[in-house]
Amino acid sequence: LHRVHRRQRQMCIRDRITIVRGIGNYPPLEMVEKGQLTGLHIDMIRHVAEKLHISIEFISLPWGRALKYFSDGKVHAISYYGYTKSRELTAYYHSDNILSNTRWVFLALEERKNEFKFDRSLKGLENLVIGVQHGYSHGQYFDSMEHLVRDVVLSEFDLERMLKNKRHDLAMMSYQEFLGFKKRGDFKGIVALSPSIDSDPQYIAFSKLNDDGGENKALSVRFAKELKRFKASDAYNNLLDYFKFHHYQ
Repeated sequence: LHRVHRRQRQMCIRDRITIVRGIGNYPPLEMVEKGQLTGLHIDMIRHVAEKLHISIEFISLPWGRALKYFSDGKVHAISYYGYTKSRELTAYYHSDNILSNTRWVFLALEERKNEFKFDRSLKGLENLVIGVQHGYSHGQYFDSMEHLVRDVVLSEFDLERMLKNKRHDLAMMSYQEFLGFKKRGDFKGIVALSPSIDSDPQYIAFSKLNDDGGENKALSVRFAKELKRFKASDAYNNLLDYFKFHHYQ
């Protein structure tokens, strides 16, 4: 009887999953190069999936649609996903399923950078317009700052345009993404300000929806164990070097 139950449990373990992500390019973490999806997050996920003998399919969608696909349970997992209490209602987060840590910074026109003085309390910024992207969590700390004026735009290039048109005073962005865009030649005349606002982990999270059998929850745990093992390996350090991740810190 125990063998039967064990066999049934093994049969319930998923061997094919779909993972949704934002359609944008976020070097060095997730981007399309020469028509192929690549990046640190992507290669980490692929490595773990291979070790677990899981076939994966990435679905790239505009971030708002990606969030809806995940929250509706249409996919098994989502990458590059920050933690919020509301997201936890539909997502299995695991402390060992962290793909990277995001350092959040304000961006400003270089010609205006000396206008802005602030510390981590963000006092004195109440009368400024800060550009943020639709559907993004910009870290629990910044998200909790209710006294700040935010203007929501659809893409990172809308943030760039609004800064250059002086419709926004500041923009909030991941420092890693900003450096990646700068390396590609975007965001000319725009700089990151100090100090950083916060640093938050970014996860691969698994869906709580359509998980009556608990396969996604079990997979979240299995994935976390293998990802932890991978992060202790030379192969992981080689991957960090390959994507020059330390240059983005």
